[in-house]
Amino acid sequence: MSVINTPRHDGAESHAANRVAQDDATARAASNARTANAANAANAANIAAAPATDLVSVMKLHVAQRPHQLAVRFLADGDADARELTYAALDARARRFAAVLRRHGAPNDRVLLMLPSGLDYIVSFFACQYAGMIAVPAYPPEALQSGHIERLRRMSQDCMARIAVLDQASHAFCGDAGADVDVGSELPLNGATLVSPGEGSDAAGFCIDRADPDAISFLQYTSGSTSSPKGVMVSHENVCANVSAMSRGMDCRIGGRMFSWLPLYHDMGLIGSVLMPVLCGFPVTLMSPLHFLERPARWLAGIARERATVTGGPDFAYRLCTDRVRDAQLAGLDLSSLRVAFCGSEPIRQTTLDGFATRFGKHGLDPRAMYACYGLAEATLFLTGVEVGAGAPETRFSAAALAQRSPVARPANDGDDNGKAVVGCGAIALGHALAVVDPDTRERLPERRVGEVWCGGPSITQGYWRNPEATAAVFLDDAPGFPGRWLRTGDLAFVDGGQLFFCGRRKDMIVLRGENVYPQDLETVLADRVEWLRRGRVTAFAVETADGAEAIGVAAEVPRGRARQVAPETIFAAIAAALGEAFQYEAALILLLEPGDLPRTSSGKLQRSACVSAWQSGAIVPFAIRDARSAQPQARVTNAPATAASGDTSTPTAQAIAQVWSEVLDAPAPRASDDFFALGGRSLLALKVASRLRARLGRDVPVGLLFSHPTLASLAAALDAWWAAPSHAAGPVAALTRREESAAPLSLPQERLWVLWQLEPDSPAYNISAALSLTGPLDAAAAKSALDALVRRHEMLRTRFDDMGDAPRQIIAPAAQAADAWRWETVDARDATPAEFDAQLRRRAREPFDLTRGPLFRATLFECGERDARGEHGARGEYDARGEHAARGARGEYDAHGEHGARGEYDARGENGARGECDKHDTRRHVLHFVMHHIVSDGWSINVLLRDFAAGYRAALRSGTSSRPTLPAPAVQYADYAAWQRERFSADGAAQLDAQLDYWRSRLAGYDTPLDLPTLHERGRPYDPRAARIAAQIPAVLAVRLETLTRSENATLFMVLLAAFAALLSRYSGAQDVVIAVPVAGRDRLETEELIGFFVNTLAMRASVKGAKPFAALLREVRDDSIDAQANADVPFERVVAALPSARRAGGTPLAQLKFVLHDEFDTALDIDGVRCALIDADASDARFELALDVWREGAHGLRCVFAYAAELYDDAFAAQFARHYVDLLEQLADTPQRALGEFILDDETVDGIAPVASAYAL
Repeated sequence: MSVINTPRHDGAESHAANRVAQDDATARAASNARTANAANAANAANIAAAPATDLVSVMKLHVAQRPHQLAVRFLADGDADARELTYAALDARARRFAAVLRRHGAPNDRVLLMLPSGLDYIVSFFACQYAGMIAVPAYPPEALQSGHIERLRRMSQDCMARIAVLDQASHAFCGDAGADVDVGSELPLNGATLVSPGEGSDAAGFCIDRADPDAISFLQYTSGSTSSPKGVMVSHENVCANVSAMSRGMDCRIGGRMFSWLPLYHDMGLIGSVLMPVLCGFPVTLMSPLHFLERPARWLAGIARERATVTGGPDFAYRLCTDRVRDAQLAGLDLSSLRVAFCGSEPIRQTTLDGFATRFGKHGLDPRAMYACYGLAEATLFLTGVEVGAGAPETRFSAAALAQRSPVARPANDGDDNGKAVVGCGAIALGHALAVVDPDTRERLPERRVGEVWCGGPSITQGYWRNPEATAAVFLDDAPGFPGRWLRTGDLAFVDGGQLFFCGRRKDMIVLRGENVYPQDLETVLADRVEWLRRGRVTAFAVETADGAEAIGVAAEVPRGRARQVAPETIFAAIAAALGEAFQYEAALILLLEPGDLPRTSSGKLQRSACVSAWQSGAIVPFAIRDARSAQPQARVTNAPATAASGDTSTPTAQAIAQVWSEVLDAPAPRASDDFFALGGRSLLALKVASRLRARLGRDVPVGLLFSHPTLASLAAALDAWWAAPSHAAGPVAALTRREESAAPLSLPQERLWVLWQLEPDSPAYNISAALSLTGPLDAAAAKSALDALVRRHEMLRTRFDDMGDAPRQIIAPAAQAADAWRWETVDARDATPAEFDAQLRRRAREPFDLTRGPLFRATLFECGERDARGEHGARGEYDARGEHAARGARGEYDAHGEHGARGEYDARGENGARGECDKHDTRRHVLHFVMHHIVSDGWSINVLLRDFAAGYRAALRSGTSSRPTLPAPAVQYADYAAWQRERFSADGAAQLDAQLDYWRSRLAGYDTPLDLPTLHERGRPYDPRAARIAAQIPAVLAVRLETLTRSENATLFMVLLAAFAALLSRYSGAQDVVIAVPVAGRDRLETEELIGFFVNTLAMRASVKGAKPFAALLREVRDDSIDAQANADVPFERVVAALPSARRAGGTPLAQLKFVLHDEFDTALDIDGVRCALIDADASDARFELALDVWREGAHGLRCVFAYAAELYDDAFAAQFARHYVDLLEQLADTPQRALGEFILDDETVDGIAPVASAYAL
């Protein structure tokens, strides 16, 4: 049958018209069958053996007649980045690549297409046709879920691929380009030769004259519910006949345009969205399915922009648009060009079609464009479809009649509450035959009787590749009453008025008390009525009771957050109530699963029949089960924490670990099986564990071992094994014998900042500032005395730096001269406006330091006036009772959970006071502002400073004016640590540093391209480093869900947040290779915990982010890389940069232009007699990175995200959207970490909750 140019249109050439005339004769002979039950024998006899063409001949004809007409356009970014091929260009590229294929293989060899959607895929497919080879559509191998990789491996083994076509990005996964891949490779391809579509660009073209119509064009591997996918053998004649039938059924014509996002490895994407338009002579515009899933509105926008006349997709895609596309994304949308919106591939819901037509009808969509159709891979693709322009009117049938053992489709009476909407899928395609058959007797059934669908005609394929048993089971040749070749579809349906109504899969039917129960009906009710289940992730299936009868089984995925918030018994009860109220049924078996655990096909369809076998085999492990089939029904939770310890806790190492965990976590003694992170541990606490164990046991304790061995027993065993190796010990930090005025060496981190300061001595980029809001009867003199004591205690606060010949040195002032080693100032700010006060803080925070002269520590006490009893600023009334800014509009407004003034405040006992209220007896307010250079301090030091200030203030109040307060000196000072560090990495230690440097060279090799984020001007020139900041809140509920995710994935919150940050950066930039700078505390020794000083080092964390990779897989990679990075964290960042010549670039930060930090809560529970304290945001430093994300733990308030960005590079709108998307991404991945990164939905609509960092004056 011809597929060149559909009939009735002026563009049809004479050669094609002759074939079309023959098709028309066939059509007229079969016209009665199209409007009546296609199950009669006359229709089968009328299947004409019209001459069929082949794909090669069709393409040659198009190239000759319309060489410069657009054939395919692909939107590389899903929006405007279009790549195009005319028929001539497609032909030329296919010929060149066909020559490459023939160089590596012979006719009929199988060619596995392991490419992402795009022009290369289409070129490679047609190159297979030109080469006389058999294409095997597949998908890229890299970073997919293990189930997909396994399926790809089985496909390769089954088809015995001679050649595998991959892009360059995938070659590393399978082996070197052009090399034979052996069984030991990550993805065994059984000796297949790897080639890339770009090869052969200079090769002479190749093309066979024509293909035999019976020759296999490609193998379409079915989704299948078994572990062995089956390759459907689709011939050239099958393709041509099916495309002809489909184009006629959908009234596609020259002059039309198609728009599609469907995956090209799927039959609906390849045949329905590429081969139909290309072979019929009208253009198609494609985009990646990942871009559709990322933003469904792109599908609609593409239809409108391209003025498409035809598009299509499965039921879920229409439902996704209806549910997820926001009104703001529809402005100016015009869908009036669309004539056909076909829906198939999975069961179609009436509510889906109606909802889509209603939602987008106001944007020009004609509801009559909705086009329901039916087909399957074994029939090439298309079998039935409604009349174009008929739409999808609701048809209701009696549910009771359909439930009979021998079901009958009887129209529902008006007002029948038991009516069931069944979507009509139209009549059989021209030239084909359809019968509804009793599957047991193989007798044809009359209209309105439900039976198995059988079909015949030129679209019926040749069977399954190398699988004669499976072929014989469903492909029938000249069966009694069915002359010719027929296909048993396994689907249940009935015909009414010549139209097919699909009921479900035969193997999925549940029979209860002689009545048929359709699983789709049960699933719809459960999804609608049980709020704790994941929508679209509920299956119903048949199970067998003890007496052999059938009963209902239910398997459902529950979002992780809800699984921890709701008892399984509550969900069981809700499922039972829903089934009882709707159907008077009960479920005999209920399996509650983690997200992503339900068995699915490669195309995402749920596999009902596989649920029980997967559970019984252990392939899926429910977290809760209710099995009512036994004599004593029971429900049980399978993932409850262990109730007994396991492992040996008697060893000295295990006992030491138990004691240290109890101290650090402030918890009872742990058991051997307890997990550090499940008990509340996190990264900084892990550092404390390592330092305490090191001090207690006198041996080195790598903090990375705690991440890789989080249980007590496993950590004890790992440490004992570590210590068994030579050279795994280091002594304690010992104090140096020196005068206080003597010079001391710089630490390795200090050396880095010294170099940077010399390059830009007037830059405030490395200023650290903090501000403490103090409400109540503050004694200013005592505050100054406390800071004086603080400076005497910590040498770093009275240190300056200078060159001493061959190297820079620290010059430490004696404690007796502490008063002259820092700067104190008091400022009356009672009359300052909020803007003026902010300006004062910013000016002081940005005042540069002279490292050679000092001082490097400044403190300013601002007197800010009084607040009334409600916490308002009494003099101006600009702040309401909650401390919000009441007059500045959206940019200055914070809700009750987003304000600073309402949180972090503590009374004199260190307990939370009533939020937003100050001491009613004394409402005087001060702000104590600190500024230090980073070379003498870091984030950890702020906590030390605040704690020691509080102790010094209390001591000053006790001593009065008679004596100055004193604070005991720490056992060692920072200079001692610096000298020890230098000694550690000299001689033998230098080898250790070199080994760590080799790790970073290997880890960062090949990275030299900054992320292409949407900046306001092109990179390559220096930019103004002034920073702007915007804040977003992660609610406590979401923070708890994220912590739950960390436990289930054996990760930490830091790892989850970093992986999400990398994923979002990849989404914004399109890059798959992301490097983020991550500062680490560097305090891995107990002696350093109480010191003020600069211990921080920066690690360059690299992530491979690809849209097809599940978030859980990215998280595991980030977890492993974090552990490795911690083990190699001693090398200063500048040495890593120096070792990578490509890391430096003009106008930007070396190696990484992005930063991420997770901070622990500041210790704001300060005991300052009668004064309430709140740490407020007063950071006014420059942007050391283009974009930085600092996340702060805020206890019961969740997490606060502060995005700092170079204001010259990024505008506020970009920052606000990025912040919204980060929180939205976390919201989604918390429940569905197994979801592919490209499937997370990020919309463009503005939402509340994002604002610039609040004025410090208001707090």
